[in-house]
Order: sequence, then structure tokens, then C-alpha cells
Amino acid sequence: MSAISSAPSVVRSLREAAYTTYLFNQCDIISTLCPVIAVGMVLAGVPNFKAFVQGFVWQQLHLIAFEIQNQASITGLEEDRISKPNRPLVTGRVTVATAQNIYIALVIMSLWNSAEHGLLVCSIFHLVSMVAYNEAELAQYWIFKSFIGALGYVAYCWGVTVIYSNGSPLSHTSIIAVIMSGLIFTTTGHAQDFRDRDGDAAVGRKTLALVLPQAFARWSLMLLMFAWTAGLVHFWGPPVAFSLAFFGVAALTTIKFVLNHSQEADRDSYWWYNVCVLDYLTPYQKFSNAQIWLIAAHIMPLFKRLA
Repeated sequence: MSAISSAPSVVRSLREAAYTTYLFNQCDIISTLCPVIAVGMVLAGVPNFKAFVQGFVWQQLHLIAFEIQNQASITGLEEDRISKPNRPLVTGRVTVATAQNIYIALVIMSLWNSAEHGLLVCSIFHLVSMVAYNEAELAQYWIFKSFIGALGYVAYCWGVTVIYSNGSPLSHTSIIAVIMSGLIFTTTGHAQDFRDRDGDAAVGRKTLALVLPQAFARWSLMLLMFAWTAGLVHFWGPPVAFSLAFFGVAALTTIKFVLNHSQEADRDSYWWYNVCVLDYLTPYQKFSNAQIWLIAAHIMPLFKRLA
């Protein structure tokens, strides 16, 4: 009888834990999780259910560890009070001490899980970049922020692709695609910083959205995105219809950033609603043009693989 009576509390605790995990990870679902899954499927093919779950678990162990440590820092807490007040540490759902214990446990679990998949080097690579970004606070400086973030992004793409390939090492095409993913993130990742200018300024973080004149920062982002769009179309050779749509999304994304410099407009630009198949797959997440452009960029290698 006691076991039956305690069942609702167990379910409630599991639900709370799942929701807290979601809050730690919420901003990464569309910006990181979906593009990385797209990379893995494009480079390795659609995995079986077991491999998909293994890849998802592997990525989440690494990604949530990064987010917890990032949000538990003093600068992270101050920024989240301004920009993301619903996160677990700011709202008091989790204490900083508990978060640190969870972080250590996740790092240990991620290393063990990576060793099981032959990805220990990849996991250590991610750990070093994570420490540089968070503990060493190199993310405070614009010259390092996107680059180190890109190293973590490369690690996610690397690990998920190998798992989806059932342990096979990255092919030559996969290596090129993963490196390109890192370069795209390095050169255009600051698109997300325009909407967080108040939070970044409050903690003294120097992002490109703050150190550059607004007009120059936004027009240069437009040029970079169009350069990548043209370069990816030329290199991967997608169909004409896909290429035109890709250029169209790049145009919509950058024009919105250029025309209105307010943070409210930047939030709208980044999270602007688009009616597409991805919205039906994730009905509670709004895909922005920038995110659709990023996902489309990661789909490009599929055309080379199918050629």
C-alpha cells in the first residue's frame, strides 16, 4: 500500500526534475540541439532508434553540464536576472551548491559515456573548451566568445555523428562539414547577442553587439551570412529551389536585424515565427529566420552525400 501511495510523489518528482532540466536547456533546443541532430542525420544517415537515443543522451550530458556551469557563475546569475529570469538558479528551483554537484556528476557521466562510444578524446576536447568558456571566463571577451563556443559546437557535431554512424570514425566529407559548422558559428554566432545587450552590459561582457557600432555590427552580419550562403551553395551544390529558399531566409533574417535596432525587435527577429514543417515538430518552440538559416546550412552536406 505504501508503494502505491508513494507512486504519485515519485511521478511528481520525476516531472519536476524533467522540467528543471528543460529550463536549464531551453534556449539550446533550437539553437544547438536541432542543428546538431540535423548534422548527425545528414552526415551519417537516419539512425535507428537506439542510436538516436544514445546520441541524444550523449549530447545532453555534455550540453546540460555546460549550461549549468555557465548559469551558476556570478556573471551568469546576474545576466539571467535581467535577460532570462525563468532559469532554475535565478528562480530558486535549484541552489548553486546543488547545481555544482550536478555539474560534477554530469562531467563524470559524460566522460564515462564517451569512453563507451570511443569518444573520450571528443569529450575531453569539449571539457577543455567548456572550462575555457566558463571557469576561465574567456567568454567575457568578444574575440574568444564565439570561437570557444564554436569548439563546443564542433564537439557536439563530432560526437553525435559518430554515434549515429554506429561508431565509425568521421569520413573526409564529415570532417569538412563539422569544421564548416564551427566556422559558421564562429563568424555568425553573435547574431544571438543583439537581443541580450542589457544583460551582457550589466555583467561587463564585451560582445560584438556591444563593442561595434550598431549599424556596422548588423550590416557586417548581413555580409557574413550572405557570404556563407553563397559559399555553401557553391560548395555543396544543392538544387536550385533549395538554394533560392536559402538565400530568401538569409535575406529575411538580416533585413530584420538591419531595419530595427531595438532589443525588443532583436528578440522578435531571433524568435520570429515561421510556418514550416519544423514548427509542427516542435509546436512550443518558435523558429526564427536565423535558426532556420542555421539548420538549412547544416543540411547542405546531404546534397553532396546523395550526389
